[in-house]
Amino acid sequence: MKRIIAGMGFLALVGFPAFLKAQTIKPQDNPKIQSVQSVIDHVKLQNPNLPIRLFAQGRKMTVNVITPKEPLKAHYHATHEEVVYVIKGYGKMTLGDKTQDVKEGDIIFIPRKTLHSFTPEGGDCQVLSVFAPAFDGKDRVFLDKQK
Repeated sequence: MKRIIAGMGFLALVGFPAFLKAQTIKPQDNPKIQSVQSVIDHVKLQNPNLPIRLFAQGRKMTVNVITPKEPLKAHYHATHEEVVYVIKGYGKMTLGDKTQDVKEGDIIFIPRKTLHSFTPEGGDCQVLSVFAPAFDGKDRVFLDKQK
């Protein structure tokens, strides 16, 4: 027991300051609560051609709010998986070669390398998109090579 306490004392004197420096908290490590409407109203679009707003970027995942007014062109992600939750509105989701209606409350899992697209059809669409691993915006491969 004395050795454990002595070891902890040594860590406190020698190693603890180094531990604190290595564990610097980064902005993405802070918890966050925000309404979807607040994200839509206050978060700048990541790309003027895509209606995507970043809500949170973690070390292993990314959460976006998407407000599609026009169809999102067919694309896939070579290394990312995606979960989509329809918050509001409705439309048609194409996964691979199958298209189906989706509406408020639906949840969709999109494995990596799965060609997908979405066409909003009404109801002022709002969609939550969760990527894993963390998404840097570079892993979006459009079928027609247009962004």
